[in-house]
Amino acid sequence: MNRYQELNRKETKIAVLGLNTEGIRYALDFAQRFKTTVYDETTSTASNIQDLLLSKDLDLDLSNFEIDLAHNESDLRAAGVFYLNGLSTSVMDWESIKRSASKIGKSLSVGDWVILGPHIDADLAEVVLLEIIQKSSGLKLGSGFEMCFHPSAVDMNNFNNMGNDLKMSHNLIVSEVEKILSRKRKNEGGASYISYQNLDAELTEIKNKIRQLWIPMLNNMTRETFGEFVNLSMNSGFLDAYSHLRLSNESKVNWRRFFKLVLRFGIKEELEEVLLFEQKRIAV
Repeated sequence: MNRYQELNRKETKIAVLGLNTEGIRYALDFAQRFKTTVYDETTSTASNIQDLLLSKDLDLDLSNFEIDLAHNESDLRAAGVFYLNGLSTSVMDWESIKRSASKIGKSLSVGDWVILGPHIDADLAEVVLLEIIQKSSGLKLGSGFEMCFHPSAVDMNNFNNMGNDLKMSHNLIVSEVEKILSRKRKNEGGASYISYQNLDAELTEIKNKIRQLWIPMLNNMTRETFGEFVNLSMNSGFLDAYSHLRLSNESKVNWRRFFKLVLRFGIKEELEEVLLFEQKRIAV
């Protein structure tokens, strides 16, 4: 039985993290059909869900809603589906999102689902949030839990440069997620699936992202900004390699040497494949 079936049978809950106006709207929509719990680090002082809603100028009769307030990770563990809204206030607060992702990770059980709200950037989700959730939970995407992007984000953005593991997880549960979200399918062909790439295309995308995005971004940072970036980032392989190059007083980084250093410091498996792919291309 999957998590959507368990929600329908009232055997698990959906947890909503990030309670601005939009997050509350999603929570109340869910609560009319499923057991729902809500959590936001800014509302820990509320004693119950009614107090929380009143603090946000919402005076509702909750008799038709199955909704309660989670105060900590123990309360969140009752959920089997986690909706990370992506907004805690009217603006994006990336640090708050990362802390919520850590809360989700510490609350996950094998088989749980994580749904990312429409405002969460796909690249940052893959590079940062996925890593946080896996480290906090001790579970792996695909074998331990599944992750899905909000279908409206898939409709509006290009996901071609995303790794196939995350695409596979999204595609596995997206049709059920659309039902959870009460969202009509965009066409007769089915749910908002993300297209796979063949291996060569995927590796080329990863290589180009590093060469065109990461290297220029790191090169343009001041030492102070880079120090802050090191403190905020989870991706130590990139940063250890770049720190090594910065200590050599190199003003611009040769991206091929950067690849080799990254491999020495340890980083995603895909980069090993990228390097092999590049070496084979040069050999031909």
